[in-house]
Amino acid sequence: MYSGPIIDSHHHLWHWQKYPWLAAPMTPKMYDADYSDLRQDYLVEDLRADFGNNNVVKSVHVQANYDPAKPVEETDWLQSEADRTGFPHAIVGQAIMTDANIEEVLAGHAQYANTRGVRHQLHFWEGDPLRCRADRPDLCLTDDFQRAVGLLKYYGMTFELQGFSHQFVHFAELARDHPETNFCLVHGGMLTSDDDATVDAWKAGLEHLVPLPNVWIKCSGLNFFTNSCDIDHMRIMLDHVLDRFGAERCFYGSNFPLEKLWARYDDLVGACKQILAPRPEADQRAFFHDTAAGFYRV
Repeated sequence: MYSGPIIDSHHHLWHWQKYPWLAAPMTPKMYDADYSDLRQDYLVEDLRADFGNNNVVKSVHVQANYDPAKPVEETDWLQSEADRTGFPHAIVGQAIMTDANIEEVLAGHAQYANTRGVRHQLHFWEGDPLRCRADRPDLCLTDDFQRAVGLLKYYGMTFELQGFSHQFVHFAELARDHPETNFCLVHGGMLTSDDDATVDAWKAGLEHLVPLPNVWIKCSGLNFFTNSCDIDHMRIMLDHVLDRFGAERCFYGSNFPLEKLWARYDDLVGACKQILAPRPEADQRAFFHDTAAGFYRV
């Protein structure tokens, strides 16, 4: 099985009391009702301890819903951590693309050397508030959102797409409208269960994205809806996206420490390695390292 270097393209770091959703009394989330284990600081030292002997050589922090009034403050802290420890090597900042001050926010993130992109969570599921961060499935196609995405090319920033299969048609239109910007679909497209109808809908949704050369698939948080390190669920997702997009457009991420609620880092990496073992060595190297290195310029 693969033994080369790994880039973890999706993790979070935090002083937990500075994140409103962690500091507030717990309420059910779409992945669990009890996330009390997350209500503690998670710093570079903790992340690297979780990496263990898995040869993780570089990493990418993705915004973790810091105070929305001060999104650049998170990036400022992360850059100081990177300067101090060498991790993370890339930062994906928080940006509410519909905000009136979006140009100021993007310029603020851009002043930091490790900034590579931004995320605005777009997931929407009709009738299920726990699965909604947006108030409509096609928010990314509104004029304000499109205008903000149009600014990313001036900063060389990527955009992280997060949503469900019925939204992929909208994501495809957004990516077509902005061919100068690179996008990645996080959490492998958030497959919610393994029943045939759900898997078929997820696969059909992904077909909207396959032809677009500026869209990648980030294989992070694959167990978001299983609450276990479920290798069968992971295999469904990894085999399909690698077959349809190729290893040159798919890359590994852990989603730690959220994934830590139900999996050890060793188990997560081990499952990915086992699933990819039959594939060519070059594909395994691309998935675990090279593709993310190119996407995030690290």
